[in-house]
Amino acid sequence: MTRYDIAVIGGGITGAGIARDAAARGMSVALFEKNDYASGTSSKSSKLVHGGLRYLEHGEIGLVFESVSERRIQTRVAPHLVRPVAFLYPLTHRGWERPYVTAGLTLYDTMARAGRYDVGLPRHKHLSRRGVQRVAPDLAPEGMVSSNTVSRL
Repeated sequence: MTRYDIAVIGGGITGAGIARDAAARGMSVALFEKNDYASGTSSKSSKLVHGGLRYLEHGEIGLVFESVSERRIQTRVAPHLVRPVAFLYPLTHRGWERPYVTAGLTLYDTMARAGRYDVGLPRHKHLSRRGVQRVAPDLAPEGMVSSNTVSRL
């Protein structure tokens, strides 16, 4: 019976990356995939190591914690492969939208910092319409009230 130091289940972009990194560190690796390795991953993956922000809206708190924990691990283990990418979340409605989105992003920021390994990502920040025009001059200002910018992995 062959023994391995690590078994990776899933031969997509993440599993293949983990297997490669472990092998590069001298470990013997078994990689298991139910279909063909990397089948469809390029067309189905954004390549983002995200923290599960979209799960928050659906109340899937456990998935958010799991996602931010995995992101912390990947950032710590392979900082040469993972880097923050900022994105804009345009706000188009006056009144309810800004407090709703800001509360969600504040909760998300708090959850992302919970646990043992804070990777030091900046918290979200609110931009005025003029601030959005400075960072994204090609974005049409019509109908936009303001924006939240989120720097995330």
